[in-house]
Amino acid sequence: MKKIILFFVILTLFQGCLGQSKTLKQEVKNNPIELSIVDDNAPFSHSDNSVSMSVAPKNLQGYKTYNSISEAMKSPKDVYVLELSSQSLTSIPEEIKTLTNLKSLDLSFNQIKNIPDWLSDIEGLIAFDIQSNQISSIPLSFLKMKNLTHLNLGMNKLSELPKDIGNLSNIVVFECTNNKLKELPNSIGDLKNLYHLEIYSNELNSLPETIGTCSSLVNLNFSYNKLSALPSTIGNLKKLTWLYFDENLISVLPDRITELSNLTYFGLSNNKIETLPDNFGNLKKLHGFSMNNNKLKDLPVSFFSMKLGDIHLEKNELSIETKNRLKRKFKEIPLYL
Repeated sequence: MKKIILFFVILTLFQGCLGQSKTLKQEVKNNPIELSIVDDNAPFSHSDNSVSMSVAPKNLQGYKTYNSISEAMKSPKDVYVLELSSQSLTSIPEEIKTLTNLKSLDLSFNQIKNIPDWLSDIEGLIAFDIQSNQISSIPLSFLKMKNLTHLNLGMNKLSELPKDIGNLSNIVVFECTNNKLKELPNSIGDLKNLYHLEIYSNELNSLPETIGTCSSLVNLNFSYNKLSALPSTIGNLKKLTWLYFDENLISVLPDRITELSNLTYFGLSNNKIETLPDNFGNLKKLHGFSMNNNKLKDLPVSFFSMKLGDIHLEKNELSIETKNRLKRKFKEIPLYL
């Protein structure tokens, strides 16, 4: 009798665990898409001109990735992630419009010239990668994609962005590198959720003052442009951690740059800067500082009170006295003069 009771107890426990397992699986299936933006514990090199960041939507790895239209068409409603990278496409396949549950679409490294209006009908799309194609303009219909959080338009032929790009209010990660942009629309400041912005290797000669209202920005990269000055409103970006303006034409930094209280890495190599703001030492969290190939003749007194992790000041016009002072003060860290 005891054996029979024991058998039923074990059977009940087993069924309970099985039911719990099914429930957990179902919860994963039904969870809303979350974002995995940066691993706070990930190491990065301050001497590099870039930072490796995890900027993919977090939960998409739980879905099967489809790599061809023919495969996707076998079960359209099950397709959440579609990757058609490097498939010699010259246009976006119309079959994609039937994938009503699509969350992520990768069309990178093809020969696509246009973004069709019907793409905005895929309301659930959160990640769109069309880097390295032949796109020369963004249709107005694209601005209807309100759920988009990750957008990569890099390595195309864009000379401008839609003036109402700010309508994409949920954008968290925006990359538009290696294009021909000469300016950014003022509405860029409406992207309040923007966390990661890379628009390096373009032809920008100025930035709008509204960039200072992108209050969630943590990583900002405008290297390899033609910027001669920075807007003072950049000092409003209190969450900014990584900032890159390498290879521009900047000659003066705004005093408010010293208000970036969370700045960890600052890249300014290959510009025309002669002096740093007197209060540069207010950047208490700054760890990596790269300012090679500028025109610095001296450094503010506050600089010598900083607790930096590495310093790159090669090819400047610093005096022997200043260099010796740097060597004495920062003798325990990598120092490049």
